[in-house]
Amino acid sequence: MKTIINPDSVLKKIGGCLLLTILAMPGKLYAQTFQDFASSYKQSGEVKEGQLTFRFESLGFFRNNEYTGSIVAGYTLTGAMVRPKLTYSPVAGMYIEAGAHLLKYNGMNEQIAAAPWFSARYRFSERFSVVTGNLDQNNMHGLPEQLWEPERIYTDKPEAGLQFLYSGNKLNAQTWISWEQFIQKNDRFQEHFTFGLTGDYQAFKNSALSVKLPVQILMYHRGGEINIAPEGGERPGVQTHGNFAAGWEMSIPAGKKIKTINLNGYWFGYKAITRNSNTLPFNEGHAYLLETSAQTRNSRISLSYWDSFQFIAPKGRLLYQSVSDINPMIVTANHDMVSAKYLWQKNIDKNARVAFQAEAYVLIARPVSSFSYSYGFFLLLNTDFFITSTKH
Repeated sequence: MKTIINPDSVLKKIGGCLLLTILAMPGKLYAQTFQDFASSYKQSGEVKEGQLTFRFESLGFFRNNEYTGSIVAGYTLTGAMVRPKLTYSPVAGMYIEAGAHLLKYNGMNEQIAAAPWFSARYRFSERFSVVTGNLDQNNMHGLPEQLWEPERIYTDKPEAGLQFLYSGNKLNAQTWISWEQFIQKNDRFQEHFTFGLTGDYQAFKNSALSVKLPVQILMYHRGGEINIAPEGGERPGVQTHGNFAAGWEMSIPAGKKIKTINLNGYWFGYKAITRNSNTLPFNEGHAYLLETSAQTRNSRISLSYWDSFQFIAPKGRLLYQSVSDINPMIVTANHDMVSAKYLWQKNIDKNARVAFQAEAYVLIARPVSSFSYSYGFFLLLNTDFFITSTKH
């Protein structure tokens, strides 16, 4: 029997949860985005030369996605991500991290996903730095959820490869390559990697208005020259897919209670670079996003409209795709959706913070619309313990 969800009832429950959360947790608060909340990678200037420290990072998460319709099935993610590591700065502007990345889902008592962690960062100047090994994923590279699913921070293994970052007065940019599958000669599988280039330019700023122009490029590649065909099969063809985005982000100071009002607009593109071996149903597509949001001392609330045509983003949030994750044979070339989101955050102290998130989506489909919602609770702790120093 098909379950019928009453949107009014769901919204009342979500609203009640929001009110209880706000009333139960007073204190000094701040609110940005979930991407900012989950950021933990340290900058070179935060590590003192000659110091050896033990760093402990953890993120406890509970997220329940009640999705309806034919695009993606609902699911729940609950567990914890932990990174114990040693941090050392041999010279000014450089530091090294070595440790482990551990992921544990609640209810899977005998299974812990573990991966080694190694990262080295060198600062060429105050504005330019390089990262090798595990990458700086702070703010999810500045990518919107349409191109990069925020849940990847606590579901995927950490990105690793090479990354360059630039931070200037008006321009912030980074480029990176994340190697997800390494191959050796005669391996029966393909290499996988992702290339990214993102940035935003401060086009205008005064006391009444701030305008930024963001640009994003993501390329996903599967291929290889030294691998061979799987046993009993043919050698798979090379696949390269690209996503592109550009737009504006306008911020207007509003007052004491509402700090800022934001008006944003974006264009997104999809392109199958290798059409002959493409396994996805569309070779190209595009989308538009209009978003307005309000930022208070305590929280952030936003309302957006999504309009897409044959849009695919291999790393993006599944709700925005034109291809069903439930059944790849189900495609929705024209995909319109309205969403409302609420994020509340609190600084417990300088090393710990907590967040509550609620989201609602209305898919404007033909001939039937669908309503989906999700909510989550997150507790983050990043702290350092001094061990010794080689500088006296």
